[in-house]
Amino acid sequence: MITVDFFAMLAAVVAAGLGVALLYASWRKRIRQKRAVCWIAWLLVATSIGLWAFATGPEFGPVIALLVLPMVAWVFVGANGHVRSHNGRSQEPARLELPRLRAIGRHAAIFLVSVPLAACASTLLVLGGTLHLPWQEVDRLALAVLLIPFVWGLFSFWATADPRLSRPALGLAVGGTLGGMLLFT
Repeated sequence: MITVDFFAMLAAVVAAGLGVALLYASWRKRIRQKRAVCWIAWLLVATSIGLWAFATGPEFGPVIALLVLPMVAWVFVGANGHVRSHNGRSQEPARLELPRLRAIGRHAAIFLVSVPLAACASTLLVLGGTLHLPWQEVDRLALAVLLIPFVWGLFSFWATADPRLSRPALGLAVGGTLGGMLLFT
């Protein structure tokens, strides 16, 4: 039996398809009134999110809508894809060159600082910092679980963005030591 939810989901897919089609056409410069078309397209996308929320509930609707939109976009990309020619010129295949040993060592050091050291330092700092909050243990643990990946990402960004690897390495080692002292004392 067909229900109202089925029609809402069908309308959501159609609205998402039309919105993505208008955005794609605007991006490919196939439409003259770009500003108005973009507003209409984003309105259709928002309508699609609302229809998904109506059909599946406010918990799942936005998630499903954000999963459907890229799938619809890939349909347009796949349907309009073509291989460009290079003006009749032939290209030589690129030769494979191995990196120098120094570059391998540098990138290995960046990896060690940005992944395991940053993970340990962020975990120790966040757990040590949340341990002393005046909240219940469950609340402190929930905050720590939410903050650790965020702080780890910040530390990893710092380690990969700094031109001198010694600064983040030293900072993360000191921060991890301080976090460990907060946690274990």
